[in-house]
Order: sequence, then structure tokens, then C-alpha cells
Amino acid sequence: MAQLPFDPSKISRELARHYIPATEADIREMFAASGGGDFPGLYSHIADDVKFPTAPDLPAELAYPDLADAMEALSRKNHVATGFLGDGLQVYRTHEIVGHVCSIRNLTTSYTPYQPERSQGTLITHWIYQSTLAQLTGFEAVNSSLYDRASALFEAAVCAVRMSEADTVLVAANLFPGDLEVLRTHCAETSLKLEFLAPEEATGRIRGAAIKARVASLEGKVAAVIFPQVNHLGLVEDTDELADACADARVKSIAVIDPMLLATGGLKAPADYGRQGADILVGEGQHLAIGANFGGPGLGIFAVRHNAERKNEVRETPGRFVGKAKDNAGRDCIVMVLSTREQHIRKDKATSNICSNQAFIATIAGAAILARGEAGMAASCAAGRERAHRAAAKLHTIPSLKVCYAQQAFWNEFSLMLPEPAAAVLAKGRTAGLHLGVDITGRTPCNCALLKISFSDIQTDDDADRLVTFFEGLYGKATGSATLPAVPAHLLRSGEVGLPSFPLAELKAYYSKLGELNISPDTGCFPLGSCTMKYNPHINDWAAGLPGFTALHPQAPVEDAQGSLELLWQIQQWMQAITGLPGLTTQPVAGAQGELVGLKLFQAYHRHHGQAHRDIMLIPSSAHGTNFATATTAGFINRQRADGAPSGIVILKSAPDGRVDQADFAAKIAQYGDRVAGMMVTNPNTSGVFETDFKRMADAVHRAGGLVYMDGANMNAIAGWVNLDKLGVDAVHNNLHKTWTVPHGGGGPGDGIVGVSARLVDFLPGFQIIKQGDRFVPVRPKHSIGSFHRHWGNFAHKVRVYTYLQRLGREGVPRMSAMSVLASRYLFARLGRQFPSLPTAADGVPRMHEFILTLTEEDFKRIEAAGIPRPNIISRVGKLFLDFGFHAPTVAFPEVFGLMIEPTESYTKAELDRFADAVQAIGELIRSNPELLKAAPRFTPVDRVDEVAANRTLVLSERLTALPPINENRLSPVLLNAMPIAEIKARILAAG
Repeated sequence: MAQLPFDPSKISRELARHYIPATEADIREMFAASGGGDFPGLYSHIADDVKFPTAPDLPAELAYPDLADAMEALSRKNHVATGFLGDGLQVYRTHEIVGHVCSIRNLTTSYTPYQPERSQGTLITHWIYQSTLAQLTGFEAVNSSLYDRASALFEAAVCAVRMSEADTVLVAANLFPGDLEVLRTHCAETSLKLEFLAPEEATGRIRGAAIKARVASLEGKVAAVIFPQVNHLGLVEDTDELADACADARVKSIAVIDPMLLATGGLKAPADYGRQGADILVGEGQHLAIGANFGGPGLGIFAVRHNAERKNEVRETPGRFVGKAKDNAGRDCIVMVLSTREQHIRKDKATSNICSNQAFIATIAGAAILARGEAGMAASCAAGRERAHRAAAKLHTIPSLKVCYAQQAFWNEFSLMLPEPAAAVLAKGRTAGLHLGVDITGRTPCNCALLKISFSDIQTDDDADRLVTFFEGLYGKATGSATLPAVPAHLLRSGEVGLPSFPLAELKAYYSKLGELNISPDTGCFPLGSCTMKYNPHINDWAAGLPGFTALHPQAPVEDAQGSLELLWQIQQWMQAITGLPGLTTQPVAGAQGELVGLKLFQAYHRHHGQAHRDIMLIPSSAHGTNFATATTAGFINRQRADGAPSGIVILKSAPDGRVDQADFAAKIAQYGDRVAGMMVTNPNTSGVFETDFKRMADAVHRAGGLVYMDGANMNAIAGWVNLDKLGVDAVHNNLHKTWTVPHGGGGPGDGIVGVSARLVDFLPGFQIIKQGDRFVPVRPKHSIGSFHRHWGNFAHKVRVYTYLQRLGREGVPRMSAMSVLASRYLFARLGRQFPSLPTAADGVPRMHEFILTLTEEDFKRIEAAGIPRPNIISRVGKLFLDFGFHAPTVAFPEVFGLMIEPTESYTKAELDRFADAVQAIGELIRSNPELLKAAPRFTPVDRVDEVAANRTLVLSERLTALPPINENRLSPVLLNAMPIAEIKARILAAG
């Protein structure tokens, strides 16, 4: 284990078998306290015919030292060559600050900052990201990230349509083809229509006159036009002309940008295009932060204008924003704002189904921008341009070679016309140890062989010379250096960005201090229900950071990506074994996106079988908000049909015990049967109860011709025990950032791989990896619905899961799940004596991995008498958990007056007991001194944040001249975790 940069023996939990630190004695005592039994007995209420008879077919667990060796060996199967790849994903040098921030566990492992008083670290990093991107782009409202550029295009199109009465978006056909495929896939079966505008044949660029003519021909149907600043040939578009054409045509302009090219000395900021700037911007920002990582996860940049003239457009946007706020004592702080647009509140009326975003990538992108500073960003921007122009000028004079559209300006990418097929040239380059570029033959009307070559600050002058020498060896010496056009002055940035610059040591210390403001599962029990905040092993992150994985470009030749493709193939095999389902796609980058994939598969399946009329999606009332928002995003819009019948989402009532009401379900099937496209059910459900009638419901849906989606958010309770194929599931997502121990990152990146039944295998998106002899090869499914990511999805998270599954092995998967259920049952047994539980009629129903507590009616009345309105009580109780050094449970979901607790398998009995003692102390405090809730939390860096005021007066970015100030911890979670619960209780009483 000498290769590891940490000593695992000094890290609590890291060397525990299956990362379960509870001893056998702990386990026996926990069973005894919760009614006895054994691991299989925890699942005795689930029918045997839907359970696995044995553990899933995985290899035996690997010992920790062997695991490190195995991951290094696999990464070395990739071949990272000197390369000029960048067509769909640019690659720049990774700044030193990134490794430092990635080592701050309280930033990497923390949850989405819904509890702002204990999340100021993450919130400030997002404020830095939003503010630096605002400076680069000139847009005041940059959200704190979407998945990637491709999916952000769809969100931008939806946003533009929402702002207008039109239903069509005109799209420049010279966007990156992978982005266009994702856009088409998302729009299928929705009311959003796409029209495509080809570039001018003579110039390879979009013309403003063509935009105006096309918009006019569509007679008021166009809501917006999407165009790139740099197109798929590398040519710089006349963005002034295009933005003005959109304004003249009275449609929104959506600009697609590369933020690195907007640095001082670079291209014009989108806020300055034409007379009034672009209206919406979309971009890819992964290269601001990290290397290629085989294409993932991405960092979707999205922004709109927000100023005195345009105050309300931001309310139509997708995703999260953070904004300036004050706490009750007047301290400046940061908080998430505009949440009432989001799925967890608005459900089917949300502006997007997005739940997790790329939060941690945004964190390190902001840090990297600050670390580069004004001069560093400008240098990186200039380096690619200078080397690209020098190389292109020479290549243009080699016999038989020509720069495509040599009369048009480019920045750091250009297309080279070849005298032989590009594939043949690429093969020769690979033999010479070069990844020359990307075959883009077919992107121009001439149908000539084309190679796209990209430069950044990652190549050296020697690399550029080597490229030229290679082509000279093929076709003869360059005869000189051609004069190629520079970018016209009116398309360049005028003036400086004005980014601040800080010493690296100061930045490192600052981000370390930000980490101290958060709370992590490393510290102790993190009881957030339905979120599975388990321990995230250090070795998983180390493996994901191996250079053989991180430096591989997604457009590298298949022969040089065998390590990564083998890993994806193995994930497919293992997750099929774990779920029991015969098909799997690794492409979705979030649970919500996995849901969308599932419903798009349903739609494609029904259309393929002549059943496109199916327009009903059944969803229980207790479902996660994403389910409703996803159904709407997929095209299941609540509306009245011409015959007066409703279409879209049909709600299934919950029975008093929290499960789906079977009488209501039967009535809905009878009423809508031949129109049912599918059913979405979380299992175990959001009350922590297994839907024991799931198979019966699935059979009924199948008889009616529909399909069954299982929300896999709670797979941590049943993985390795329940066979989803036998259960009747047609599609399920697995949240890798929950069950499969990927860190949450303060809200992302997530991952939502989707398993499917035999019905849907041929419709899967992206590529399936198949094994042909000793080679791993990507193939398209026969009826693939398209793609949901421009490349391979979040590859780094697949590395983490692969590493984790090797450590768990065959026995570890069911043991992990059973231990999570036991921990929950144990806490429920301890706390159920003091607190009532919800649902009210579920007293005899076995809980799985989580449970919901509430207060007695007397408690509620006592607290109301102290001056706190009943609707606010549960959230105030949640704040009191922060004072005990814990994150709050999930408050007011799915029960308005409930606290949902999920302990996971990651803690010892002593740690669970300490948490239970804290909950009991909280109960005692609110009964003896209910007025204490008014001042909670009191030990966090800030008091309770005034979120209402922050939303009333939105401040979404500012020009950074110094590092944002930090409010220090009054008592850190580490200190609180070391204190006896009785002492904390006494301190709370003393503080008043």
C-alpha cells in the first residue's frame, strides 16, 4: 500500500470489513434491542419469490492492499498519448489548488446545503463560482451548475419556451454533434419542437440573415435561437451579428460558450454581443477544474440576465442558485435561493427535474479560477490560440493538406482537410504515439476527409512541432508559414475581466477553513433520511484520481481506452447481478436523469409497439418531488384532452400505513388501463416501508400494457436481497452517490445508472460495452433512444463504485444492506419509546433503512405557546440537531410534521447510541424549555438565516476583489462530537 498518499490504518472505518465498523458484539446487541433475529430475518416480511436465493454473482472481496494494486493495474491498461483531442471536451492543465480542495473531506463528502447554518463552506464556494463566472461572462445570474453543456442546452430551450408563448427553438446545426444528439433525445415525446439551421456553405458559419428569414418563415412559432461562439469546425462565429438577428426577430438568443476563451485577451463576453447581449448562455466548464476523465462528469454552465430591466427571468430558470443573506444577528452569509422553483417543492410544476447538480466541480472550478487569477486565465486562453495558429500556419503549406475554411478565423481549434480517410491518418498517428485529433468527416458539404485538431495550455511547443513533423513525414515538408486570418477585433473582449489574484498558500488555507464550516459523515452519524449519507472510502477517491483514468480523453481511440472500457463493462455485469435485471446503462449522471432515462425508454418502447397514445403516468402521493418533475420533463403534462379526459400524472393515494392504497390503485388501473404508460414507485418507499404489494401492482400494470419504474433512491435497504426482475421492475436507477458510496460533494456530481428489463434492453441510450475476446468494444443498442450525456457519463464515479464493489465482494453487498436496516431498526427501537412515529397507522409495519419520528400533540401545543407557529416547528427542531454536532434529519418530508432518520451501516453501536442520546436530549429540551427553539442553532458559524429576505432581494453575484469573509465556528462539529451529550445540553440551556 506504499502507493497510497494516506495511511488507512489511521482513518476510522477505512479498514473495517465492508466498511462496516460495528463489531459482532455490536450486531448481537442491536438485534437483541430491536426484537432479535438475524440478517435474513430483517427481510422475512418480503415474499420469497421476489428475493435472491443466494448472494449476487460477484467475485470474492479483495483485500485492501490487493485492491490498490488491482486499480493501478487496470488504469495502466489505458494509453494516454500526446494528444490534440478537444472537439467535444477541451482539456487544460489542472491547477495545483484542485488537488488540495479535493482533499478537504468536509467539502467533498458534505450534503446539499439545505441547512445553511452548517453549510457555509459549500455555499461560499458556490458564491465564488457564480461570481467568477459572472465576471467572465457579464451575466449577473449564473446558477451553481447543471450536469453538462449538452443537457444544459435542453434546459435553456425549455427555459426560453417558458418565457414566451412559442413552442419551437431554432438550433444552429454546427454545434457539437454529441450535444445535438442529447438535445434531440431530451425533446423526443415533448411539446418542445426543434428546427435546425445549416451554416452557410461558403463560410462554414451561421448568418444573421438566415436566422431572420427562418424565424419569419415559422410565423411566430420560434421562442429562441441557439448558436455557438465557436462552432463544430473550430470557427469563430460573428456573435454580434447573430445576437442582433435574434433581437431583430424578437426571439431569445441562447449562446453556447467556452468560459476559458472569455479570459482577458480572449473572445467577447456574451453579455456584450451586439446591441444588447445574448439572453441566455450555456457552456461546458469541466476543463476549468479537472482533466478529461474520459469525458465526465461535466460542468454545465447556465446563466441569464438579472438586472433592473430584467428582474424576473431568473425565476424561469432551472437548477440551484446561491445568494447573499443575513442571519438573525445581522451577519453576512450565503444561502440557497429561488428554491420554490425546484422539484422538491414544486413537483410537476418545477422549472426542471434536476435535483443534484455538479456542485463539487463548481467548487473546484471557482477555486481554480481564483488560483489562476487574471494573468493565469489570460495565459491559458492565449496559449491554445498561439500554438494552434502556429501549427495551422505550417500545416496549411504541407503538400496535400489545407486548413478547412482557411479564410475564416479560429481560436484554438481548426479543421484540416486530408488527402486520405481521416481514420487511416489517425491510425498512423496512434502508431507514432500521437492522438492527432478527431475525425469530423461529414461535417461539411464537401464530404472531404476532415481532422479536427485542438490546442490548449496543456500542449508544449515541442508537442506542436512534433505534430507538424508527423504530417511532414506523411506528405512532405511545409513550404513556409501561411498567413491565416485573426479573429476580428469586434469579436474580441475589450478590456480586462478583472479577476482577483491571491497567493496559492492563502487560497489553500482559505478553502481549508471553508471545510471546517461544514459537517461530514466522517465526523459521526449523518441522519439525513432518504439521502444515504454513508462513509465514503478514501481509496475510492484515490483510485478515481489515478492518471491513467483522469488523463484519458473520451475521444481517444478504443484501443487506448481498454482499461476504462473494461471497467464500464464490469460495472454493467456486476450491477445486473445486484439488481437481477438483464440490461444496464452507465450514462446517466444523476438520479433524476436516471428517472428521465427510464421514462424516455418507456415512451420509445410504446411508440415502437404502436402504443404511442399511452399518456398516463401513475405516481404515489408520497413520491419524491423528482418523480413528478421528471414525468413532466419527459412529456407527461397534466392537461385535459379533447375528449375531456385528463392526461399526464395520475396520483395514487397512500394508505394510512404509508403504502400505496390498493383499492385506489385498482380503481386507477380500471379507469386508465389502456392509456397507462407506466407507474413510478419508490421501494422501500419514502416512509421507510417496503411496498409488499409491489409485484401485484407491477403485474396489473403489465397486464394493462404499461411498464414499471422503481425509484432506486432507497436501494441501500435491499441491494443483494431483492431481485428486481422478479419484482416486476422494468427500469430502476441506482444513486451511486447514495447506495454505492460516492461522496455527495455538497450536492453533486451524482450518478444514476439505470437497470432495465429484457423489454427495454434494445432501447438503452449511449453505448453498451461488450467483450469480444480480450477486447472491450462499445456498440449501439438496436433501437437506442439516443444519448443523455455528450460522452460516457460520470466516469470517475464508476471508478469509485468499481473500487467499492471489489472491496465488498459477493458477501459484502447483502451484508451492507442488512446492516443499514439493522441500524435503522435499532434506532427506531430506542427512539420509538419517546417519540411517536409516522405514518400514524404503521405501528406494526417493519421499517427498513429509515423511519419518521414526530412530536406528541402536547409537544406541538407547548412549542406553539412559546411563540413558534406549528408549520415552523419541525424545521426549528431540525436546527437543534446542528447544536448537538449532527446534521438535521430530513425535515417535513414526506410527512409535513416528520423528521426522517436514516443512519446507514457506517457507524458503530456506540455512535448510534450517542446519536440516540442526542435525540432524546432534544426531546427533553423542547419539553422543558420550548423557547430554546427560537435561538437554534447557536453553535454554528451563523445564526438562523433569514431566507425570506434573501429571496425577496436577490443578490446572485458580485465583483470579487477579496476573498469572501468567513464567520468562524462557535463550536465545530469535531469539538461537539467529542463532548458528552449532557454537556452540550447544559451549554444550550446556558446559552438560552
